[in-house]
Amino acid sequence: MHIILQKENNGWAHKALIALLLGGFAMIALYTCANIAFNLILVKFGLVVPLPGGLMAQEMVADLKANVIDILQDWSGNFALLIADMATVWRAWALWAENRLIRWTLFIMLLADIGVSIANAIVDTKTDISSNITNAVTLDWVSGVLNLTVNIVATLLIAHRAWTHRRIIHAILRNKKTQVEVILLVMVESGAIFGVVQLSNIIIQAFDIHTVPFSPLDNARFFLNVLTIYSSALSPVALVILIQTRNTYEQSFHLEDVPTMEINSTPNIN
Repeated sequence: MHIILQKENNGWAHKALIALLLGGFAMIALYTCANIAFNLILVKFGLVVPLPGGLMAQEMVADLKANVIDILQDWSGNFALLIADMATVWRAWALWAENRLIRWTLFIMLLADIGVSIANAIVDTKTDISSNITNAVTLDWVSGVLNLTVNIVATLLIAHRAWTHRRIIHAILRNKKTQVEVILLVMVESGAIFGVVQLSNIIIQAFDIHTVPFSPLDNARFFLNVLTIYSSALSPVALVILIQTRNTYEQSFHLEDVPTMEINSTPNIN
């Protein structure tokens, strides 16, 4: 935030970026606090506070006490993933602003992603109350696939822009990379790394449907789920830091400047 606020820019895109980063920070902070509180409640009421019914009764009371915190954790985690998807779509949108078909495709995909994520959070909330896990598992998987699809499509669109930019300027600058190309490659790399984490999470969820709690596979699923949520917040932050600490986009020439350069380099025959 210190790096961003140093830039003298009052445009809507700059303000939206600040809002996305603050929203991501708020959701991750809420998710972390809820996660810590959830485990502390389970320990306190499941082990520390004795009940006449023994450990089974203590476990039931602990689950009931931790229900609200668990619901809060589900919602904050889902919103953190949505904010990351919005940031990814925004990158691709900005690079394809002139293409209406691609913009509408990205917009529809993002709306579908938001709808399924909210539905998933609602089903998870009902699951915490009624303990019916069938629909929750299905929607978790669908939501994960949609998150991955949005990331793949946006990253491929950015990669295409990077390849086009490289092809156009190759004849002019030989093998030297421009600042624009470096920024585009950083975007592609961050999207690819996040995509690997998302794909690993989806695969482990598919294998974890019928496993018993606290098995090695169940622990791996829990670890990858948490890693995906934290990666969703770290990805846009890391990207902003990498880009903003380098030269700005305007310090390099734009894609649309290349034809002008070629025209101006042509000898004036009069």
